[in-house]
Amino acid sequence: MRVWWILLGAGLGYTVGAQLAARAGAAVRSGPARPQVALTFDDGPHPEYTLRIVEVLAHHQVRATFFFVGRHALELPEVAREVVRAGHCVGTHTLSHPHLWTLGPGATWREVAAGVQAVQQATGIRPRYFRPPWGTFNLAALHACRVLGLVPVLWTVRGEGYRWKPSADEMVREVVRRAHPGAVVNLHDRGGFPDTPARVLAALPGILRGLRSRGLQPVSLDELLGASDGSPPACSPVQLQ
Repeated sequence: MRVWWILLGAGLGYTVGAQLAARAGAAVRSGPARPQVALTFDDGPHPEYTLRIVEVLAHHQVRATFFFVGRHALELPEVAREVVRAGHCVGTHTLSHPHLWTLGPGATWREVAAGVQAVQQATGIRPRYFRPPWGTFNLAALHACRVLGLVPVLWTVRGEGYRWKPSADEMVREVVRRAHPGAVVNLHDRGGFPDTPARVLAALPGILRGLRSRGLQPVSLDELLGASDGSPPACSPVQLQ
């Protein structure tokens, strides 16, 4: 019986303990309290909606951060590179989007490391930021971030909130109401329900206008977290192949 309690405690520490550590400061959940809000998009690239979202961002002169699933980036390298060409920051969201609580240390390392390699291969950018699928860390993922030089990132505000399939208007209200200086907003350009990217696309103009009406400038993670002295952004491009 004692062995079972030890195993249970180890499992909880590996999963729940890591998540508590991430929320307590091991991962970025917000930035400096400047009048800026970082927009982030998960699960892409999408063959249709990613570039339509990029078009909306360009119309409003906004840079954002896209957390690519590695296999999606390899499937759609031209879409992934166009995101970079448009001036946006890219992060990694693992290679294949598993729930990390189901993976041991070796499998977790492979997902994180291969996700970095895939995004770099597809875009010419070595991603600095890492967000786990569903926002759930394990201890191995936090360790992999440290070894690979990745900044672990969660979020402050989730566009979907706690609603089941919120409408575009509900997403706008959720983000604009809950955003504050330094907040990190989580949205999706792929994944979720089949119509999630379409609802995000419809909500995006209202989100951008609403944030600005509150004096909050939508920015990318490198802009939010970068030094105020003009230091280079965290996502510096390398030679595209």
